[in-house]
Amino acid sequence: MGLALCNLNQNLLEEVSKYFRLIKHDIRINLYLLLKFIVMKKTLLLLSLILLLNSCDKSTVVISGCTDDLANNYNPNAEFEPNNECEYSANLVYFLDESASQYMIYWGISNYAFYDSYNNFIGDITNDFYWETPPNCLPQSDGSTLTAKLYWNGNYDNKIGSFSWQAYPDDGPEADYDYTEIVMPGECLKLQLSKKKIKEYKEASK
Repeated sequence: MGLALCNLNQNLLEEVSKYFRLIKHDIRINLYLLLKFIVMKKTLLLLSLILLLNSCDKSTVVISGCTDDLANNYNPNAEFEPNNECEYSANLVYFLDESASQYMIYWGISNYAFYDSYNNFIGDITNDFYWETPPNCLPQSDGSTLTAKLYWNGNYDNKIGSFSWQAYPDDGPEADYDYTEIVMPGECLKLQLSKKKIKEYKEASK
């Protein structure tokens, strides 16, 4: 009886040992398959990314910039124009006509000081100089004109600029003239001060 029980226990131990060997073998197989699956998945993902990058058409990249050839920063390759992307400029020339010079002499005004809408001093013109016809925007060595350059931002469909300028007698505290101008890109804008403009402004300011 004791011998039979011993044999039974021996057989049982062998079966249990065999069972655990099988489990251990299965675990190794499953781990191998799992690792192999992970490696294959990463390889496929990497290949997909490579194919995607290689298949991208570079011509579909949208180039941003100013599309208006009247702008200083015009980009002929630009396809998309952000708001206020374009930089425009125009030349300005300030001058007196004969009536303004006579008005200054009559009222004892030696010069008119000119300022822009940002309160920047442009310069002054004395009553010694006047123009019978509007000058160009090139600087005059005799001081008979004042020249400046105006810059502003916009877009191809919104390119018109505006600014204000003032004329102060003898650079005094009150302006004899103040006006807002409309300006186009690349323009030579001629800013004439005349007796008529001064009188009209004074009347409107009362």
